[in-house]
Amino acid sequence: MEISLSRDAQADLQEATDWYVDALAFPAAEAFADELGRAWVRIADFPALGTPGKQGTRLLTLNTFPYSLVYRIEPDRVRVIAVAHHSRRPGFWAGRR
Repeated sequence: MEISLSRDAQADLQEATDWYVDALAFPAAEAFADELGRAWVRIADFPALGTPGKQGTRLLTLNTFPYSLVYRIEPDRVRVIAVAHHSRRPGFWAGRR
């Protein structure tokens, strides 16, 4: 199934990547990108894999990094609406499409 990222999710992803790069943690930034890629493949292949959340969302927690992908399953795609750091307020993505 196709994966798409909302603009907000793209901004979340950019913010996370920038944090690792700004900290000069280039190997961590690369490992983060690799783990996100593996997570996208998993939800593309098995969209119902994530834990059900509120407002029709699902959450897939990354294995090594303190982030979760928040997404909705749509008829023709999986729509990632947030790349959520675990220290952020739960549900901050409410209202995102």
